[in-house]
Amino acid sequence: MSSGFGIRGGIGRCYPFYADLKECLKSSESDNGVSCRPIREDYFECLHHNKEYQMVNEVMAQQKKNEQLEKMGEAGGQTH
Repeated sequence: MSSGFGIRGGIGRCYPFYADLKECLKSSESDNGVSCRPIREDYFECLHHNKEYQMVNEVMAQQKKNEQLEKMGEAGGQTH
């Protein structure tokens, strides 16, 4: 993880985010890392993909809703 080495050697996928966070924390010791919050969020998103999963779930829920609305429209007997 923070060693910089990925599973197959080379640089880890989240290491650049970790390095940015580490540098930010070094430079902002006076505010206890408050200014590094966005960088920390990026690092945690890289590790866990929580925002990505949330977005995928929202898109899938909307697709399901749209399909149900289409079925209701077809079953409603629209005449043109």
